Amino acid sequence: MKKLISVIASGFLMLTASALSQTGAGTAAETDAVSAATAAGRYTAENVRALQDFLLGKETEDLTDKPYDLNGDEVWDVFDLCLMKGEAEKNSAPEPDNSTIVVYFSRTGNTEKIAEYLIDITGADSYVIEAAVPYTDEDIEYNNSTCRANQEQNDKTVRPEIAKPIASIDSYDTVFLGYPIWWGQEPRIIDTFLERYDFSDKTVIPFCTSGSSGISASERNIAALVPIGKQLTGKRFAASAKKEDVKAWYDSLEIKSK
Repeated sequence: MKKLISVIASGFLMLTASALSQTGAGTAAETDAVSAATAAGRYTAENVRALQDFLLGKETEDLTDKPYDLNGDEVWDVFDLCLMKGEAEKNSAPEPDNSTIVVYFSRTGNTEKIAEYLIDITGADSYVIEAAVPYTDEDIEYNNSTCRANQEQNDKTVRPEIAKPIASIDSYDTVFLGYPIWWGQEPRIIDTFLERYDFSDKTVIPFCTSGSSGISASERNIAALVPIGKQLTGKRFAASAKKEDVKAWYDSLEIKSK
């Protein structure tokens, strides 16, 4: 029967964890046990939270049969927690995806947040579309019929200049394209980006943020603007969307690389 040690003092827990991370303590036998225990890559952030709660004396589910003795000393302690955390972090880090790029334009930060979630989930490259003449708060004042964004959205021929265009997207098979919804459509600077490159053999996946407007009109605009190899149905996110929402959407997509 395993000896399960419950450590109540959180200060002791943090102090011990710090000391272990700095000294790298552990015998050769412990190292072998750790290698065997973690070979399957079975530890996740949920496992880390469960063991940490147990060590802090918090209420947890029944952990009796869990493989949480990572160093084989028949004791659950902070050393096991440190090893488990390292394994969980390794397992959660996505492999770099050199065939995918997340491209986005964000004026208020809402679209940027969704894009960063997506980049973290996919391990994809990223490119931020920035206007050569940045948009001010006055430029996007919706109640002002003469503001810059209002004038641009009312004229589909307008193409705002991009500050630092990406040199090429030839190496990418899949392009996630993110933007806020302005006046029910994509900002005209998205059209500038689309017309600059060849998407005829790319999979393009739009995503947007808005308070209430949907993504459908912008999807139709994008599809009609330039030849696209395959355009998947996009997704609108609220400003309050969480990483789990983005992950659920990403997992639902059918993306095939070349």
